[in-house]
Amino acid sequence: ITAETDSVYQGVSGDISLADSGRKKPLTISNKLGWSDTVIWNPYGDEGMGFDQFVCVESAQASSSVVLQPMEYWTGAMDVVP
Repeated sequence: ITAETDSVYQGVSGDISLADSGRKKPLTISNKLGWSDTVIWNPYGDEGMGFDQFVCVESAQASSSVVLQPMEYWTGAMDVVP
């Protein structure tokens, strides 16, 4: 990681694989329900958070709003599979 990263990948959902040279197998972030996007970010420059070894890949609903009427609900579900 050589620079600050904070990106929204609109319309990217489903299963996302995260390859890590320190692991034998990639992690899978499995978007199960409700999420339309994927966000990738890191705390570049923050030594306390291990900026040079930390990246976050997460399911998100970032590119469009979910509008709820009274008594309605929204559910998002994801799994991290080692």
